[in-house]
Amino acid sequence: MFISAGLHSNTLIKQIKEEFEMKKEIVGLRKLMAEEGIDAYFVPSGDFHGSEYVNAHFRTRAFLSGFTGSAGELLVTADGAWLWTDGRYFLQASRQLDGSGIELMKMGEEGVPAVDEFIQGLVDSADSDYVIGFDGRVVSSKFGKALAERLRGSDKNVIFRLDKDLGGEVWQDRPEIVPSKVWELPVSYAGRDAKDKIDSVRAEMKEAGADHLLITDLMESAWLLNLRAEDVLYTPVFFSFILLTQDKVALYVMDGTLEDGLPDSLPFIEVKAYEDIYKDIAGLPSDSTLWLDPATCNCALYNSIPEGVGIHEALTPAALMKIIKNEAETEGMKHAHVLDGVAVTKLIKWLKETSLTLPKTEISVAEKLKELRLSSEECFDLSFETISGYGPNGAIIHYSPTPESDAAVKPEGFLLVDSGGQYMCGTTDITRTIAVGPLTEEMRDDYTYVLKSHLAMAMFRLAPEMDSVEIDKAARAELEPAGLDFNHGLSHGVGHVLSVHEGPNGIKKGKPSYPVKAGMIMSNEPGVYIEGKFGIRIENLVSFKDDAEGYIVNEPLTCVPYEREAIKKELLTDEQLRYVNEYHKWVRETLTPLLDDETADWLARETAEL
Repeated sequence: MFISAGLHSNTLIKQIKEEFEMKKEIVGLRKLMAEEGIDAYFVPSGDFHGSEYVNAHFRTRAFLSGFTGSAGELLVTADGAWLWTDGRYFLQASRQLDGSGIELMKMGEEGVPAVDEFIQGLVDSADSDYVIGFDGRVVSSKFGKALAERLRGSDKNVIFRLDKDLGGEVWQDRPEIVPSKVWELPVSYAGRDAKDKIDSVRAEMKEAGADHLLITDLMESAWLLNLRAEDVLYTPVFFSFILLTQDKVALYVMDGTLEDGLPDSLPFIEVKAYEDIYKDIAGLPSDSTLWLDPATCNCALYNSIPEGVGIHEALTPAALMKIIKNEAETEGMKHAHVLDGVAVTKLIKWLKETSLTLPKTEISVAEKLKELRLSSEECFDLSFETISGYGPNGAIIHYSPTPESDAAVKPEGFLLVDSGGQYMCGTTDITRTIAVGPLTEEMRDDYTYVLKSHLAMAMFRLAPEMDSVEIDKAARAELEPAGLDFNHGLSHGVGHVLSVHEGPNGIKKGKPSYPVKAGMIMSNEPGVYIEGKFGIRIENLVSFKDDAEGYIVNEPLTCVPYEREAIKKELLTDEQLRYVNEYHKWVRETLTPLLDDETADWLARETAEL
């Protein structure tokens, strides 16, 4: 380290202290920022398509910060570094950022500004013009436009540098993108062929007056064409853009994606080079209208649009069609959950019966469950990295064990397992909090209150005039008498042989979401997390449908018993008790024909009437 001889001693001490305390990756980033004249550099979690789960190549934020959660935004200046994440990751981030010199910004907490608000504060307090840098290919146009609008009234001259992937320059051994081969999802599973879907999309385009539709979301492309791949771990998608008109469909993919060409069912698709999308968007006629989703269209692509082109910014028709499952998709999801129920039920039996005789760790449990899932010929992958948290680790909402954190599973207390599988017929996501030994009264109390919260959503009848926030209120109301709550959403959408997290539908605290509609498949997952002790979450996937009286109700897809020995029957209402017994009867009758006699006998005991 070389320091100018004229540097003031206090400044010298501060610089030495910061360089020793700050992660070397941040120090490296700052050096590049100084060379480029960039005052603040922003690193989000996404890829070129605004994805939540990303290929290893795009985990720049994790590389720079050390925080590995799926959601987070990093901001670095010459004398500070901050990371924003949501309530699912507060505990994990505080541990992983400890000693890094990066300050945790808890999103949604009182007094914590959003990233754009914080950047405005930096600009306002600057002595001169301010330069903000980021890789325009991984920042959504929605965020970029909102930030530019917020800073428009500043008395400083704000300059945006969107052309520098400085994090990638620091990351010397960055993984390469190796495209996977695309495969076709049969129409028997998809329910509709690609031409039928495209015709429906074109009808929506015509009604909106859009000449071109740009599809940037990877799940939408995969759904529209009934194609799947493995470019992203656990999410069967492939890197692509689609540009659609009334008479053409252009598919932009990386070399190697279509080694064997397109399936015979897609003769009308024109295949183009992945990077050509920028050139083709730049060449759109100035008197045309382009439909895009600003949440997944990146800044670089948005900035390629020529002047004079009308821009219709909204969720695409594909996004809104995809979240309403057709009959084949719904039936496939039901079948996937039966297969999944067999695997998870076998895991729970194994955990309980070997708790005293077979040493286990969080990772070995996750590996056992993976083995059980993949024993089904229809299961080709997991749907996300298994969350296996014993005791205090269960209180870290999205904790996944690593060799460094892998805790022994002792024959006492709770093990929280949140996991899922990708089946040819559907995608699963389930959480069960399992008693691996004797429980305390506090554990049984809290488990039962979480179950009551879970049952509130399961039994809710949504009237036409209601918003989904009413479901969230009902679920959290069951926790209030015990002074409990949870710092995450109650529900998220789930894709069909796609991402385990699917929007725009979801149920969050105090936030009206896209309306819940019949045909949606979503999660029901309240929880309670006692830091330093244990975590409890109970999650089923459910299918929404209309009932005979005009209400929207849901029925469970997840087919695994609740934790019998953790339930305090006296805390349940008669209606709640009846629901649990009926659910357990359904689980028993559904799974028993698929189980060996010993497992079937165990399940009969676990699902006997309370």
